[in-house]
Amino acid sequence: MSSGTFSERIDELRTSTASRDGWLRGSVTVDQVYAHYQHERLELKHPRGGTAKYLERPLMERYPAYLAELAHHVLDPADTLVHAMARNMENLSDAVEATAPREFGDLRRSGHPKVTAGGRTVYDRAPRVGRLSAADLRIKSRIRYMSLPDALKGWIWWHVQHHTRPPGRHG
Repeated sequence: MSSGTFSERIDELRTSTASRDGWLRGSVTVDQVYAHYQHERLELKHPRGGTAKYLERPLMERYPAYLAELAHHVLDPADTLVHAMARNMENLSDAVEATAPREFGDLRRSGHPKVTAGGRTVYDRAPRVGRLSAADLRIKSRIRYMSLPDALKGWIWWHVQHHTRPPGRHG
Protein backbone atom coordinates (compact mmCIF):
# COMPACT_ATOMS: atom_id res chain seq x y z
CA MET A 1 0.00 0.00 0.00
CA SER A 2 1.39 3.40 -0.90
CA SER A 3 1.51 6.38 1.39
CA GLY A 4 0.00 9.78 0.74
CA THR A 5 -2.54 12.21 1.98
CA PHE A 6 -6.15 11.21 2.46
CA SER A 7 -7.12 13.17 -0.63
CA GLU A 8 -4.45 11.43 -2.73
CA ARG A 9 -5.60 8.02 -1.48
CA ILE A 10 -9.25 8.82 -2.29
CA ASP A 11 -8.20 9.85 -5.81
CA GLU A 12 -6.34 6.54 -6.12
CA LEU A 13 -9.46 4.67 -4.97
CA ARG A 14 -11.61 6.49 -7.55
CA THR A 15 -9.17 5.54 -10.29
CA SER A 16 -9.02 1.91 -9.19
CA THR A 17 -12.82 1.57 -9.17
CA ALA A 18 -13.29 3.04 -12.67
CA SER A 19 -15.53 5.73 -11.25
CA ARG A 20 -13.64 8.82 -12.24
CA ASP A 21 -16.38 11.06 -10.87
CA GLY A 22 -16.54 8.94 -7.71
CA TRP A 23 -19.88 7.31 -8.51
CA LEU A 24 -20.80 3.75 -9.33
CA ARG A 25 -24.55 3.68 -9.88
CA GLY A 26 -26.92 0.77 -10.24
CA SER A 27 -30.58 1.02 -11.17
CA VAL A 28 -33.57 -1.10 -12.02
CA THR A 29 -36.30 0.58 -14.04
CA VAL A 30 -39.73 -0.92 -14.61
CA ASP A 31 -40.81 0.87 -17.77
CA GLN A 32 -44.51 0.29 -18.28
CA VAL A 33 -46.95 3.18 -18.54
CA TYR A 34 -48.83 1.92 -15.47
CA ALA A 35 -45.78 0.82 -13.39
CA HIS A 36 -45.76 3.82 -11.04
CA TYR A 37 -49.52 3.54 -10.44
CA GLN A 38 -49.22 -0.15 -9.56
CA HIS A 39 -46.18 0.48 -7.38
CA GLU A 40 -47.65 3.29 -5.29
CA ARG A 41 -51.31 2.29 -4.85
CA LEU A 42 -51.40 0.25 -1.65
CA GLU A 43 -55.17 -0.22 -1.82
CA LEU A 44 -55.13 -2.11 -5.13
CA LYS A 45 -56.02 -5.81 -4.99
CA HIS A 46 -53.87 -8.32 -6.86
CA PRO A 47 -55.87 -11.58 -6.97
CA ARG A 48 -53.29 -13.39 -9.11
CA GLY A 49 -50.46 -12.38 -6.75
CA GLY A 50 -47.93 -9.63 -6.37
CA THR A 51 -48.05 -6.45 -4.38
CA ALA A 52 -47.56 -2.70 -4.40
CA LYS A 53 -44.06 -1.39 -3.63
CA TYR A 54 -42.70 -4.31 -5.69
CA LEU A 55 -39.40 -2.51 -6.27
CA GLU A 56 -39.04 -0.49 -3.07
CA ARG A 57 -39.62 -3.33 -0.62
CA PRO A 58 -37.02 -5.72 -2.04
CA LEU A 59 -34.51 -2.86 -2.26
CA MET A 60 -35.04 -1.92 1.39
CA GLU A 61 -34.78 -5.57 2.45
CA ARG A 62 -31.68 -6.33 0.39
CA TYR A 63 -29.61 -3.14 0.37
CA PRO A 64 -27.40 -4.23 3.32
CA ALA A 65 -26.39 -7.34 1.36
CA TYR A 66 -25.84 -5.23 -1.78
CA LEU A 67 -23.58 -2.83 0.12
CA ALA A 68 -21.70 -5.72 1.71
CA GLU A 69 -21.12 -7.26 -1.72
CA LEU A 70 -19.75 -3.98 -3.03
CA ALA A 71 -17.58 -3.43 0.05
CA HIS A 72 -16.15 -6.92 -0.39
CA HIS A 73 -14.96 -6.00 -3.90
CA VAL A 74 -14.11 -2.31 -3.56
CA LEU A 75 -10.34 -2.86 -3.60
CA ASP A 76 -10.43 -5.51 -6.34
CA PRO A 77 -9.88 -4.52 -9.97
CA ALA A 78 -12.53 -2.11 -11.25
CA ASP A 79 -14.30 -4.66 -13.44
CA THR A 80 -14.89 -6.88 -10.39
CA LEU A 81 -16.69 -4.06 -8.60
CA VAL A 82 -18.78 -3.34 -11.69
CA HIS A 83 -19.70 -7.04 -11.94
CA ALA A 84 -20.71 -7.02 -8.27
CA MET A 85 -23.01 -4.05 -8.88
CA ALA A 86 -24.46 -5.74 -11.98
CA ARG A 87 -25.17 -8.89 -9.94
CA ASN A 88 -26.89 -6.74 -7.32
CA MET A 89 -29.10 -5.07 -9.93
CA GLU A 90 -29.94 -8.42 -11.56
CA ASN A 91 -30.93 -9.69 -8.12
CA LEU A 92 -33.20 -6.68 -7.63
CA SER A 93 -34.72 -7.20 -11.08
CA ASP A 94 -35.39 -10.85 -10.15
CA ALA A 95 -37.12 -9.57 -7.00
CA VAL A 96 -39.42 -7.47 -9.20
CA GLU A 97 -40.35 -10.64 -11.06
CA ALA A 98 -41.27 -12.27 -7.77
CA THR A 99 -43.18 -9.36 -6.21
CA ALA A 100 -44.81 -7.27 -8.97
CA PRO A 101 -48.51 -7.74 -9.72
CA ARG A 102 -49.07 -10.77 -11.96
CA GLU A 103 -52.29 -10.04 -13.82
CA PHE A 104 -50.76 -10.47 -17.27
CA GLY A 105 -47.09 -10.98 -16.42
CA ASP A 106 -45.66 -8.12 -18.45
CA LEU A 107 -45.10 -5.75 -15.51
CA ARG A 108 -43.08 -8.23 -13.52
CA ARG A 109 -40.85 -9.10 -16.49
CA SER A 110 -40.16 -5.43 -17.26
CA GLY A 111 -37.21 -4.97 -14.89
CA HIS A 112 -34.32 -3.23 -16.64
CA PRO A 113 -31.02 -3.40 -14.69
CA LYS A 114 -28.32 -0.91 -15.58
CA VAL A 115 -24.95 0.12 -14.11
CA THR A 116 -22.96 3.28 -14.78
CA ALA A 117 -19.42 4.03 -13.66
CA GLY A 118 -18.01 7.51 -13.97
CA GLY A 119 -21.05 8.58 -15.98
CA ARG A 120 -20.50 5.81 -18.56
CA THR A 121 -22.87 2.85 -19.01
CA VAL A 122 -20.96 -0.34 -18.20
CA TYR A 123 -23.85 -2.81 -17.90
CA ASP A 124 -27.28 -2.60 -19.51
CA ARG A 125 -29.58 -5.61 -19.86
CA ALA A 126 -32.77 -4.98 -21.79
CA PRO A 127 -36.00 -5.85 -19.98
CA ARG A 128 -37.45 -9.26 -20.77
CA VAL A 129 -40.69 -7.49 -21.75
CA GLY A 130 -40.39 -4.06 -23.32
CA ARG A 131 -42.77 -1.16 -22.87
CA LEU A 132 -46.22 -2.07 -24.16
CA SER A 133 -47.61 -0.13 -27.09
CA ALA A 134 -50.92 1.71 -27.04
CA ALA A 135 -52.44 -1.16 -29.06
CA ASP A 136 -51.18 -3.72 -26.50
CA LEU A 137 -52.69 -1.68 -23.68
CA ARG A 138 -56.06 -1.52 -25.48
CA ILE A 139 -56.08 -5.32 -25.89
CA LYS A 140 -55.23 -5.78 -22.22
CA SER A 141 -58.01 -3.42 -21.24
CA ARG A 142 -60.58 -5.37 -23.26
CA ILE A 143 -59.41 -8.70 -21.83
CA ARG A 144 -59.37 -7.35 -18.27
CA TYR A 145 -63.08 -6.55 -18.35
CA MET A 146 -64.22 -9.83 -19.88
CA SER A 147 -66.12 -12.02 -17.46
CA LEU A 148 -63.60 -14.85 -17.62
CA PRO A 149 -61.45 -16.48 -14.96
CA ASP A 150 -58.17 -14.61 -14.38
CA ALA A 151 -56.07 -17.61 -15.39
CA LEU A 152 -57.85 -17.76 -18.74
CA LYS A 153 -57.31 -14.02 -19.25
CA GLY A 154 -53.58 -14.55 -18.74
CA TRP A 155 -53.59 -17.44 -21.22
CA ILE A 156 -55.43 -15.31 -23.81
CA TRP A 157 -52.96 -12.46 -23.34
CA TRP A 158 -50.01 -14.83 -23.72
CA HIS A 159 -51.32 -16.10 -27.04
CA VAL A 160 -52.44 -12.69 -28.31
CA GLN A 161 -48.80 -11.68 -27.93
CA HIS A 162 -47.87 -14.61 -30.25
CA HIS A 163 -45.60 -16.34 -27.76
CA THR A 164 -44.53 -19.74 -29.02
CA ARG A 165 -43.16 -21.18 -25.78
CA PRO A 166 -44.79 -21.36 -22.37
CA PRO A 167 -43.51 -18.86 -19.82
CA GLY A 168 -40.59 -19.83 -17.59
CA ARG A 169 -40.80 -20.40 -13.86
CA HIS A 170 -41.60 -16.70 -13.33
CA GLY A 171 -44.24 -16.67 -16.08
